[in-house]
Amino acid sequence: MSDAVRLALLVGGFTLIAISITAGTILISQWMRQRFGVEEGAGKSEPTMKARMGSCIGSGMSIVGNLECNGPAQVFGRIEGELRASDLFIGTGAQVEGNVMAQDVTVCGHVKGTIHAVRVRLRDGGTVNGDIFLQGLSIDENSLFEGLSRRVQTPTDLSSSADTKAARSEDMQSLTHENSNVLTMQSIRQAQQE
Repeated sequence: MSDAVRLALLVGGFTLIAISITAGTILISQWMRQRFGVEEGAGKSEPTMKARMGSCIGSGMSIVGNLECNGPAQVFGRIEGELRASDLFIGTGAQVEGNVMAQDVTVCGHVKGTIHAVRVRLRDGGTVNGDIFLQGLSIDENSLFEGLSRRVQTPTDLSSSADTKAARSEDMQSLTHENSNVLTMQSIRQAQQE
């Protein structure tokens, strides 16, 4: 075999190795973006909920009953009942009917019930119909929240929210009092129907 052929085979071999390394690097970076939620050009310093998920309720699942996760959870399906987790991500298309309790709750789907959380984020068209007991709330412009929000010191402690429920009852009585000048959603709906 001539030196030129050997040189061509050697260069070709190095080229294949370089292509394999590049392809492997691309595949690994794509896997990391999916696994850890890093978006190209986003420059995020913190990973999204995907990186920390321990439990997942898929879009084809429907559960009736109370769920308690010892760690973080993602919901893409339908749940009827109380849901507890350390961190909770309610994905687009997901539906939760019942009370939710977690340290950090992100809602991109629909929740009908009371949320107890330190931080609540409504984003990507997420909706909440119910009350929220929290320390911090963030609502994107495409999301919807109907209910009362209360800032409490320990939102995940149900005994502290019992006092808040009594205060809410008093607030509702004062809002619907006959001599009140405050418009409520109920009076607005009645006026629209007339």
